[in-house]
Amino acid sequence: MKISVNKVNLEDQEVHEITLMNKHGMEVSFLTLGGIITKILVPDIEGNFENVVLSHADYEDYRTNKGYFGAIIGRTSGRIKNAQFELNGTKYSLAQNYGENHGHGGLWGFSGRIFQFECSTHDDNASVKLKYVSSHLEEGYPGEVLVEVVYSLNDQNEFGINYGAVPTADTLINLTNHTYFNLSGSFEESILYHELMIKSEKFAEIDDTSAPTGKLLEVDGTPFDFRYMREIGEEIKDRHPQLLIGNGYDHPFLLEREASPKVRLAHRFSGRVLEIESTAECVVVYTQNYTDNQRIKGGGVLENRRSVALEFQNLPIGKNEVNKENSIIRGGERYSANTVYKFKVEQMNI
Repeated sequence: MKISVNKVNLEDQEVHEITLMNKHGMEVSFLTLGGIITKILVPDIEGNFENVVLSHADYEDYRTNKGYFGAIIGRTSGRIKNAQFELNGTKYSLAQNYGENHGHGGLWGFSGRIFQFECSTHDDNASVKLKYVSSHLEEGYPGEVLVEVVYSLNDQNEFGINYGAVPTADTLINLTNHTYFNLSGSFEESILYHELMIKSEKFAEIDDTSAPTGKLLEVDGTPFDFRYMREIGEEIKDRHPQLLIGNGYDHPFLLEREASPKVRLAHRFSGRVLEIESTAECVVVYTQNYTDNQRIKGGGVLENRRSVALEFQNLPIGKNEVNKENSIIRGGERYSANTVYKFKVEQMNI
């Protein structure tokens, strides 16, 4: 196992890009800015290595990172309806950076912060601990929070993210990672031909601002039924009202607690398969329904539906502060969550 560390200059700030490498040639690269994952290099069925995560063409673009490519999202992921919440009798106001709602941690969130880092290598595992202290009332949230996120890679081509956080006072914490995947290795290819399985019988209904209404709907008989492998685009143009709201999938799926794996993504032509295990309550599936004409690594301008984000987290906070209790962490208590991405190659029928 190897770790390399290189400096990257972003607007005169010292940022490092760290790469984990295993004996099979798999690599995972990320920045100390926002823990942003810039590269996951894995083989196809022929042994050809390609980057399967969406990356900006220029490092400077990670300063704004409009699509949150590859970033750690916090203090809370997803939307908070009306950008406010009440805790212990006190109302807190947050940035309204998603229309009337608060989204992805605010104007900067954790995705725009620089983390300290510690590297560790063993015979079959390499890891990096990313550390950041979020100050009291940063982005409007109460309490100081010590955040520690560990990225690890082993020789079984398993990439792990372990989230930990301890607040000094009662607050909201709900962390995730916002990496976009395209297992073909080419972001000129639509994600709609990837096959997806989600072990979920219910998904969260969203309103016209993409915030949860508080209702959980059955997937059975709807375009949201991914209990068995099927193409993402099979029903994405269905006139189902929930698909019309977000111009595609942008929904939390409640995960079956005992299922393994929780999610499986496959690209038939390359043979690449991604299986994901997680302790998270749900996964938000976002089929990259919009784009800001961003330039991406590999050339060209990003078009819609060229990637899919799989965000493992607690249910976002919606109407009447529904789901809020899922994200309350008491002062001195530890928040923890774990997600493992297992990369494989399989011969599939074409």
